[in-house]
Amino acid sequence: MRANRFLFSTVGLALFVHLAGMGRAGTLTGTFTPIAAGSNVNLTAEGKLDWVHWGLYTADSLDRKADVAPQISNFTLVGDNSSYTLAAYQYTNNANGYTWYDGVPTTNATNTPTGVWAYDYVPFGSGFQLTVPADTAQRTLQVFVGAFAAEGQFTAFLSDGSAPNFTNAPNATVNNTANGPGGVFTINFAADSSNQTLTVIWTLAKVYGSPLAAPNVTLQAAALTASNADNPPYVAIASPENAAAFPAPATITLSADALDFDGTVTNVAFYSGTNLLGQVAASPYSFTWANVPKGHYTVTALAADNGGASGRSQPVDVFVYGAGGGQTNAVAQPPSSVDLTAEGTADWTHWGLTTNTSFDYKSSVPRQIGNFTELGTNAVQQYSDNYTAFSWSDGAPTSAATNTATGVFVTGQTNGFLLTAPADLSPRQLRVYVGGYGAQGEFQAWLSDLSAPPFDDTSVSNVYGNSYAVYTINYTAASTNQQLIVRYRAVNLFDLTYGNVTLQAATLQGAVPPPPPAAVQIVDPRWLGSGFALSFQTQTNQSYTVQYTYSLNPVSWQTLTNFSGNGTMTSVTNQAPTNATCFYRVLEP
Repeated sequence: MRANRFLFSTVGLALFVHLAGMGRAGTLTGTFTPIAAGSNVNLTAEGKLDWVHWGLYTADSLDRKADVAPQISNFTLVGDNSSYTLAAYQYTNNANGYTWYDGVPTTNATNTPTGVWAYDYVPFGSGFQLTVPADTAQRTLQVFVGAFAAEGQFTAFLSDGSAPNFTNAPNATVNNTANGPGGVFTINFAADSSNQTLTVIWTLAKVYGSPLAAPNVTLQAAALTASNADNPPYVAIASPENAAAFPAPATITLSADALDFDGTVTNVAFYSGTNLLGQVAASPYSFTWANVPKGHYTVTALAADNGGASGRSQPVDVFVYGAGGGQTNAVAQPPSSVDLTAEGTADWTHWGLTTNTSFDYKSSVPRQIGNFTELGTNAVQQYSDNYTAFSWSDGAPTSAATNTATGVFVTGQTNGFLLTAPADLSPRQLRVYVGGYGAQGEFQAWLSDLSAPPFDDTSVSNVYGNSYAVYTINYTAASTNQQLIVRYRAVNLFDLTYGNVTLQAATLQGAVPPPPPAAVQIVDPRWLGSGFALSFQTQTNQSYTVQYTYSLNPVSWQTLTNFSGNGTMTSVTNQAPTNATCFYRVLEP
């Protein structure tokens, strides 16, 4: 959890001069093309090798092409190193928009007019720098830029100096007197040797009007391609939706949307984990998955194109559940304070009291809620400004705490926490206190025997700040020795650097004792041949003991039979009583 930050690492103002060496074989040429207001740039199509978009939600937002090795760097700010005002900010009114289908962390966006702008109190020379790798292969880099009340200067050079620098001519590019249409610099380049770098710099060169109007240059996106590049096809699962649940045995229609921007899609295959379910050679890309047994599945689609490239969809969770258990779920804004001792009558846990590894729990009961399992590779961190303050008086290793606003968090998409609590035939209630900053969290809960429909919720979501929630799950399993599984992770990042999900505490109530069995009424006592029979109504899974005695003084009861009820009227016969007078009773232990 954090306050918004805008400062980035910077490089100071400098004069970049790279002279082409004698006989060097590098190439570097550039052109500028205006982009009409209202037009839309498809980054997936333009960036066959890589693409990047900046500023989708915040100044820290960075979306790039998924499933490829990153080649275009994030920007660094160029400006006055001595100034504390050098910063990047997000904006949402760019003259043209950007679309992509194959992004990460945001999978797709449609015509978004977002980007970032550079500000410095001394505006001249402030702007952006980024790099891409270079070698002897010919590549093309497009950099999408703009300006507000300013004119920009664009420079590109190779690290080995094997070709002359490219610098745009004055007044030949973006020179808006207000926030107007921008343009794209297209750089064709190849170095003289491997392991080189192309560096591009976009800075403010001329101000129109008063510097108090915050003149600036803007940066929206960059795309990298090559003439022989094969853009992987785009594919996304259209149905079922993520976390869809079906009663077993299930028949599930899997369908996908797929397209290729430089060829044709030749095949779409559907997988459950690594198991191939089926494949389709032509649109519509749909497959019927029949007789699916109870289970938790991760389904993906893999598309291939006529050039041999392939692209994989984002995975979706699919649950197929049975019967016999029960699960009801609720989400609410948590209170400002919680007494864990009072609420967690069966057990409680708290994380992050003093460090990122602090784990406190109810000391007077056997452990039921275990420590979390971390999801992802980013380090779990501690924080101390949570909305809800927690107290307890029966803890270990810390025996008592009063109004501690501590917890733990982890950054990164798909990173988070996994918890378990015991489940059996007895009703229980688990409450889990979570939150998030600059991210959308996904909270899932399901029984290990999948004897009831699972729960999925993504309502914890905040682009610029913090959100909090308490999830309440009332549950019973259909059999003993089961678990309630809880998974909480970030599924969308709005702040690439600091977006996170948080975990503070969990409480458990129950197992609540089952209702007492109904009183037994013996009916239809009768002689049956040489034996004596009696009947009574039984309850399912209730144990019964039938006893008899020939005398009530003294009483000496003998067991005739023991059995478990099945919910029906049951008859029991004493086959050969040795006395004409006999007394019977039925016990429910």
